[in-house]
Amino acid sequence: GGKSDPMAHEVIAALMARKTGRPVKFTYDREEVFLTNYGRHPTETQLSMCVDENHKITGLDLEALIDGGAYGSYGVVTTYYNGVLTQGPYVIPNFRYHGRRVYTNKPPCGAMRGHGAVNTRFALEVQLDMLAEEVGINPADLRLKNLLQPNTTTVNEFRITSVGIQECIEKATERSGYRERWGKLPYGHGIGLGCGFYISGSALPIHRSRMPQSTVHLKIDMDGGVTLHSGASEIGQGSDTMVAQMAAEVLGLPISMIRVKTIDTDLAPIDLGSYSSRVTFMAGNAAKRAAEVIHGKLTRAAAKIAGGNPEDYAMRDAKVVNIVDDSKTVDYFAALEEALADNGALIAKGTYQSPKMGGTYKGAGAGLSPSYSYQAFVAEVKVDPETGFVRIVKVWAAHDCGRALNPLTVEGQIEGSVHMGLGQALSESLLYGRGMQLNANFLDYRALSAKEMPPVDVIIVESDDPEGPFGAKECGEGALAPIIPAVSNAIYDAVGVRLKETPMTPDRVLSAIEKAKSHAAARV
Repeated sequence: GGKSDPMAHEVIAALMARKTGRPVKFTYDREEVFLTNYGRHPTETQLSMCVDENHKITGLDLEALIDGGAYGSYGVVTTYYNGVLTQGPYVIPNFRYHGRRVYTNKPPCGAMRGHGAVNTRFALEVQLDMLAEEVGINPADLRLKNLLQPNTTTVNEFRITSVGIQECIEKATERSGYRERWGKLPYGHGIGLGCGFYISGSALPIHRSRMPQSTVHLKIDMDGGVTLHSGASEIGQGSDTMVAQMAAEVLGLPISMIRVKTIDTDLAPIDLGSYSSRVTFMAGNAAKRAAEVIHGKLTRAAAKIAGGNPEDYAMRDAKVVNIVDDSKTVDYFAALEEALADNGALIAKGTYQSPKMGGTYKGAGAGLSPSYSYQAFVAEVKVDPETGFVRIVKVWAAHDCGRALNPLTVEGQIEGSVHMGLGQALSESLLYGRGMQLNANFLDYRALSAKEMPPVDVIIVESDDPEGPFGAKECGEGALAPIIPAVSNAIYDAVGVRLKETPMTPDRVLSAIEKAKSHAAARV
């Protein structure tokens, strides 16, 4: 379902629940979901870029015309994001952006996976390939010459911490054989590169107060199990597992001893929600800090039992271990019993609030994040020049997620992003007639089936972010954007035509091929 934005039916459900004193549930059919949930903004993007004689980017001029549909939704944020999220993964010393979002007689558009970054990234990465061809350099090399460096600041004052984009490009191009095969495959067979850049949660809270962006409560009683209360929403991305991992790692306990409670707002502390790829970074930091408070209580209890300084103790394998003198190691339950004595349940809270960052100009807060993720994807395609049909042969997806806390979940997120991005690239499109959507069903709205999904070689790049929990940063949204330009660039490599509009359906591909042939014939 939708998130970030309160929708009319949610407000109605809450009002009805208050009026009746009973739980209220709305059930929508597929058409109603299409008509009421906010999808991605259709965007027309115009770009001008320039490089100097050393192939360094010297400027970017960007204009975006954004179709917002009937209502405002997250339109202001989307409009800003369309511009500012072009500020990575490259160094762009001069930047101008003009964005307009207009109301139209259509269902509203809002925040969707990769919010504000996806459409502009498509334009930027395709134009980078065009620039590389213009100046006679391999597209991978042009990108490598212009990368952001760790611990720097962008022209619009984004604070950059860890950066793994170089390793992403090198690994994706090496595994795919991009350098050896780009421009050398037979007609109809191509390979393309696209890169990306995304936030690990918005540094600006969505409330006008000093309330933390994330809070986690922990409680341990005499049974030794750890109960973790968090308001972070588990929507299938694995956040419950992640916060449990945080507590288990700090406390040296098996994850089976961590009980996560996130479904009851009477018990859970307020969390801002599952949006902007913020949960692992922000709720994760909060969970880690809460566990560290409990860790301190248990190490002090162990020091009371066995002697020595509490600072000499650490929790490992369900024991409170003295790292100076093994003979003073205390069993977890013994330390817990001492900590509970004359005290009762051990209770702790941890919070996260982004550090102050950014400039003072209008819009300086848009796109600010405590850290950013980086991606480099290579797509291999085969294009049938007779029909225009595009088949994705394979995708190599390198993603810098800081430290991968749960590699299996990271792989799943990246594969899901690739699938979703391929849908936007090849087949998914909303069709309208006089403001009404004409294809509000899965027969006419074409999402990729499992059979059409190509093999994905997921390459996890770990840059170990200094502020992320155990070095982690986002992996949920950033991995969507680069696959779309990678496919477009691969199509160009295959049949020599630039596709600048999505979806890149067979009719559009075939029309571009025929147009290119007619232009070539006219020149002869």
